[in-house]
Amino acid sequence: MSLREPVADDPLLTVDDLHVGFESFDGFADVVDGVSLSVGRGEVVTVAGETGCGKSVTMKAILRLLSEPPARIEGDIVFDGTHLRDLPRKEFNRLKGRRMSLVFQDPMSSLNPTFTVGEQLVDTAQFGGRSDTGVLEYARRRYLGSERAEARERALEMLHEVQMPDPESVMDSYPTQLSGGMRQRVLIAQALLNDPDLLIADEIGTALDVTIHDQILDLLHDLIDDHDLSVLMITHNLGVARQVSDRIYVMYGGRIVETAPTRRLFDDPKHPYTQGLVASIPRLTGDAMAEGIDGSVPEYLDPPTGCRFHPRCPYAHDACRSERPEMLPLDRQTGVECVLYDDMQTSPYEQPTLEDTRSRMGTISDRGSDEPPEAVESSVMNDGTDPTVSDGAGGT
Repeated sequence: MSLREPVADDPLLTVDDLHVGFESFDGFADVVDGVSLSVGRGEVVTVAGETGCGKSVTMKAILRLLSEPPARIEGDIVFDGTHLRDLPRKEFNRLKGRRMSLVFQDPMSSLNPTFTVGEQLVDTAQFGGRSDTGVLEYARRRYLGSERAEARERALEMLHEVQMPDPESVMDSYPTQLSGGMRQRVLIAQALLNDPDLLIADEIGTALDVTIHDQILDLLHDLIDDHDLSVLMITHNLGVARQVSDRIYVMYGGRIVETAPTRRLFDDPKHPYTQGLVASIPRLTGDAMAEGIDGSVPEYLDPPTGCRFHPRCPYAHDACRSERPEMLPLDRQTGVECVLYDDMQTSPYEQPTLEDTRSRMGTISDRGSDEPPEAVESSVMNDGTDPTVSDGAGGT
């Protein structure tokens, strides 16, 4: 038995035992601790968890966006048979510019405010993946021949495809002249310009209002089908995960604690943390809303021993505090990192249900009106937002 999550049948991306830590003046922060995941061809996979669980750090390690040092990275990352960490930087940038693409969570800071949208899109279409283009070659491609005009036509086509109103005007606009929703559409268009095989979307639409956020998700869903994309989605929003994902990885404290197909994870969550997240989602039956999970994500400079969730877990045993539990494969697509499901124990533990967890968490309506609120999370993702609507800003 190993610390390996179930792997997709035909993986395009495989992350194996990834560790990411950071040296600081206060010590070493062990932020990502042995994460393994996979994305199949044509599959949409989501990594979900509270803000601060290590989701974005995992994404940045995959795309080699972290400097070593201060980051310390170990593990294997394989994209379509190529070991990415072994590639020279130029070859990796070429692959990233053509076959892998990224949509960052903040469309304002992701676009250069000193260049028009058209200049940025056309440069991406014309030079994406060509990190070794010299000054003379760049000038030739930009100012001579028909390449520039062809790239502009491609950029306009993509703006039409992402349903941008008045694309011609947008091409001549600066990012500061566009609304948040329009900037998000520009980023999606930019990410898809070179027909990538894999799209990584980090908290897409998280800074948008509810209506525009839903429009962006619907648009992304249609584009995934049209382009036959494989997608790795990063989100703290279980509503987003449920809406777009084929499979979900639940991440806590820098570890994958559960993975399952989307419907199965919501119908029958196994890990107490996953159960707490699902229990915190307001139900449409009019029932009282769960208070949320007590406490907060661990301090990475001095994380808990054993299972990192045990200080917040209502079912914690001595075994949870002593050593890290193994990832237990429950079937080909489902796994959970929890001793409660280890049937090799001399005396197997009782396995919790979602209703058990919901009753232990209590509800907001259970508190008296004069009782001060406890220092607990008011939502599923510890950021003060409705779990079915994302309006927060970013995550780790």
